[in-house]
Amino acid sequence: MESDATPLRRPDGGRWCDLGGAVLLAGDARNLPEMRRIAAALSPAAHVTVLVEAAVASQVEPLPAGGAARVTWLVRSDGEGMRPRGERLATAIHAWCAEWACAADGADPVCTVWLGARTPSRIVRMTRALLPTPRVP
Repeated sequence: MESDATPLRRPDGGRWCDLGGAVLLAGDARNLPEMRRIAAALSPAAHVTVLVEAAVASQVEPLPAGGAARVTWLVRSDGEGMRPRGERLATAIHAWCAEWACAADGADPVCTVWLGARTPSRIVRMTRALLPTPRVP
């Protein structure tokens, strides 16, 4: 039985449930509804990482994203002040790309990145530069 989210389409016209390899969903707390829908539609075979930037800890909430998904909340308020918007998200995306977008055998790895609509353009540019073949839906 397929979930209601299975036919959810990607911006390139494909279905999220058809993706394999490493998948990164990244954005801020305002992107949660879309990240939930995409995470629910992904194949159990995908290696899913969800990065969510939140201004304050009270924005953190459960994000069911499947059994193999790793969900990381990046809270900007660190007790000493507020970190700039996107700073923690950029650092986490950079680390993910270093881990998943570099194949040891020289072959292009299979990875897909989805960035929330409100992701700062500097982070989008950085992510595209880090991927072996830019594929940022």
